[in-house]
Amino acid sequence: MKDHLLNLVLPILIIMDWSEGKVFTVSKMDCRTLDPSFTYFKTCKVVRGENGRAALFVNEVFLYKDPIDDIILNLGIFKIVKNRRFQFLNETLDYCLFSRKFLASGVFGFLMTPLMRMSNVNATCPLQQNIIFNGFPIDENTIKEIPIPNGVYMFQMRASMMKKWRTDVKVYVTRVDKYSE
Repeated sequence: MKDHLLNLVLPILIIMDWSEGKVFTVSKMDCRTLDPSFTYFKTCKVVRGENGRAALFVNEVFLYKDPIDDIILNLGIFKIVKNRRFQFLNETLDYCLFSRKFLASGVFGFLMTPLMRMSNVNATCPLQQNIIFNGFPIDENTIKEIPIPNGVYMFQMRASMMKKWRTDVKVYVTRVDKYSE
C-alpha cells in the first residue's frame, strides 16, 4: 500500500518542484504563413520588458472572407539540446468543438484561457475576424504551471483551417528559476 501511494505522490512532488518559482524567458518568435492566399501576418514580434519579461504581439490578417468553421490547432513542445529537437508534447485541439464545450485539457488548458483573454478572438465558431494579440504577456502568471524542467524549448502552434495547414508559429523560450535582476 505504501509503495502504491509513493508511486502516485512522487511524480506530483517532482512536477510541483519543477514549476515552483520557475519562469519562461522568450528569445524569439517566428510566424510563418503556409498559404499566402488565405492569410498573412501583419505583425509578429516579441517586445522585451524590464527584468527579462516579454510580450508577444501578433496580427494575423485573413484574406479568406467567408466564416471559418473548420479549425484544428496543433501544439508541439520541443526541448532543444545541442541543435537537436526532442518532442516533449504533441497535442491537437478542434477549436470549434472547444469553443462550444470548453473541453481544453492538458497544456491547451493552460494556454487557451490566457490567450483568449488577451486577444480579440471571441470564443465561438465560426471565426470571422482577423486575430490580434496586443501584448500577450509571458510572465510568472501565464504559463508557469507547465511542468517542464529548466532548459531551452520551442513551442510550435500550427493551425489548419478548412482542412489545410495555414499557419505555423514558433516561440523559442528558456525555462529558468527566476527573471534576471
